[in-house]
Amino acid sequence: MPLRPAARFGPIVPARPKLGFPARFRPNLPTRFRPRLPARSRLGLPALLCGGIAAFPACAPAHQEACALIFSTNDMHGRLLPAEQSWSDGRPVGGSAALAAYVARERAATPECPLFVVSGGDIMQGTPISNFTDGRSTIEAMNGIGYDAVSIGNHEFDWGVDILVERVADADFAMLSANIYLKDTGRHPEWVRPWTIIEREGVRVGFVGATTTSTPVVARPSLVADFDFRPISDALDRYIPEVRAAGADFVVAVMHEGAFCVIGAEEDAGGAACEGPALDALAATAKRFDYAVTGHTHSRVEAEVRGVPVIQSYANTTAYGLGRIDRSAEGAVSARHLGIRQVWADEIAPDPDVERLVASYRAEIAALVDRVIVDLPEALSAPRDGDFPLGRIVADAQRRASGAEVALMNNGGIRRSLPAGPVTFADLFELQPFNNMLVRHTMTGAQLLRTLEHSVRDGAVDLHASGITVRYDPAAPYGERIRDVTFDDGSPLRPEGRYLVAANDFIATGGGGYTTFAEAERIEPLDVADLEALVAYLQAQPDPFPIPRAPRWIESPRSVRSATIMLP
Repeated sequence: MPLRPAARFGPIVPARPKLGFPARFRPNLPTRFRPRLPARSRLGLPALLCGGIAAFPACAPAHQEACALIFSTNDMHGRLLPAEQSWSDGRPVGGSAALAAYVARERAATPECPLFVVSGGDIMQGTPISNFTDGRSTIEAMNGIGYDAVSIGNHEFDWGVDILVERVADADFAMLSANIYLKDTGRHPEWVRPWTIIEREGVRVGFVGATTTSTPVVARPSLVADFDFRPISDALDRYIPEVRAAGADFVVAVMHEGAFCVIGAEEDAGGAACEGPALDALAATAKRFDYAVTGHTHSRVEAEVRGVPVIQSYANTTAYGLGRIDRSAEGAVSARHLGIRQVWADEIAPDPDVERLVASYRAEIAALVDRVIVDLPEALSAPRDGDFPLGRIVADAQRRASGAEVALMNNGGIRRSLPAGPVTFADLFELQPFNNMLVRHTMTGAQLLRTLEHSVRDGAVDLHASGITVRYDPAAPYGERIRDVTFDDGSPLRPEGRYLVAANDFIATGGGGYTTFAEAERIEPLDVADLEALVAYLQAQPDPFPIPRAPRWIESPRSVRSATIMLP
């Protein structure tokens, strides 16, 4: 698909009213992103006469009062449809049609301030309705909602750069990242824009984007090998002055980088209840910004960095953040949080245009995704880390499909919990949406041990295991945390032994920092996807479904062990 090179500098874009949806295939970048003349070319005669003599009273800088509302989401992950959540008491939450209605409500509630809609990234990957179109349905829904700017998230790369470039072309909004560079150069890829300015009702808001610097580890390494993801603070410092020079009234950092806050803790003036790389990057930024939207950690963040609000609103369209930026007649700029608000799909009439669009895509996949695969006797949760039954089931499915002695499954690839009762193909797709393929390795025991050590590098367990039970001491020095490993038949792991180990191709190719797989004596890619393995495994189990309750990672402090397996 031909694509016009992105402008070196982000354009000033006059916002247009919502005019319905674009065609599903558009070969070029949207007209609204064509650059206008630089701000200096539009200066009037008074500005030219007063250049350099601002001390003269007639030429003193004048300011006009202005305000802007920032409506923000993050980590949509293709969640175009409302869904019940474990905490929602049976009420439907989220969905793009409800979100569009909340945008309209907030815009109408404060007509004196133009409203701008932004996202902290990871917008497309995660549901059948989005993935089966390579994200096109999500982009169209976001066009209908009226997004203005989106930071590029690590999951935007999941289908390869060619697909990402197509989605950038489909979007009526700017997809931004100021810290993605072509490897070992000072140049951005031509499809990446560092920033843009959106003008609405005479107010110009500049948005500078950024992408998590962990992308080479949390994305499949081969998909991002051509790029450097440089420090976010350096990127913001480089481009914030350009945005202000181009005439922005306010500057907003829109970042796919995250943080966590202790919910319910009282923040002091420095935001001590919150921490994370997003806040570290903003604190290291020397240039002034007026508001910041983050993402990536799927958490609630209401923090401040040097008095500037920073916000993140959970994930999956379940909530949105709202903030306000003001400029006084004297030129003083201030900003504040207006809160993080739930998207209750039964509380508001859905936007009819967005609802029709989503319904049309949903109808195309209904027969496939509504199939019931298994009936679970109880709900199975998916915590962020640790060893839990749902992860054991996924690992068991991969060991069975691969014929390996051991299977290892990264917790980050388990994307949702499962409800009690009938579980559909759609539920399982959202559990494992990445279409990772299985790989079988012939590894030495020492290589397997190093892989298990990497799993507990931060103290918490990052891999689920099938075929083995691992005893570990999270407080021991790295390299000595694995106390012993026992196979299901009771035999111990031998460092000099040879074992068949299955894993998905994300960690098998170095994702998550799991580089030891590449050292295997033999590597066999299998023509089996992780979801395919899971569906087959679940369908083969007896009724009622047997829940694997016995832990496979057992904390075993050094004081209660007489021996340790030492890594060579």
